[in-house]
Amino acid sequence: MSKGVVTLVASLLSMPVMAAGSVATHADVDHWAQTWNSHDINKVMAMFSPDVAIDQPENPKPLDYAGTRAFFGMIFRAYPNFHVDVKQAVVDGSTAVSIERVTGTWSGPFIDPSTGKVTPGNGRTFDHPGVMVIQYGPDHKITHVAIYWDQLTVDRQLGIAPKV
Repeated sequence: MSKGVVTLVASLLSMPVMAAGSVATHADVDHWAQTWNSHDINKVMAMFSPDVAIDQPENPKPLDYAGTRAFFGMIFRAYPNFHVDVKQAVVDGSTAVSIERVTGTWSGPFIDPSTGKVTPGNGRTFDHPGVMVIQYGPDHKITHVAIYWDQLTVDRQLGIAPKV
């Protein structure tokens, strides 16, 4: 075997390799949207790894698994017609980016995660773009989500005074 072939094989063997089935797919993003739109918190939680961390503007610190169940369970009660429409998905390795239109009507009580203050729904609607950067583990369970959306726009749509 030539020295070049040996060097190539050695370098290929030393490269990190993802386990079979560990690459995120567009089907994962489709499943993401379908699951959120089911409004079934148990189905939503089944997407996540037990050590998930979720960063999103409404919460003062990242959500862990228990916090995710509590917060998004409340979101489904506050906005019973909450809907995610994926406009574009970008998938690279174990990361997927879901570019979405998110809509809903504020019909139930919202509990502010930073203050605990409960505010009843007012019947107003929201319609805003959002971007979710989703990290998948080898088992296609979600290990991390970074959620980006314009809270000021949503607050204005819902008639909420901006937080100072």
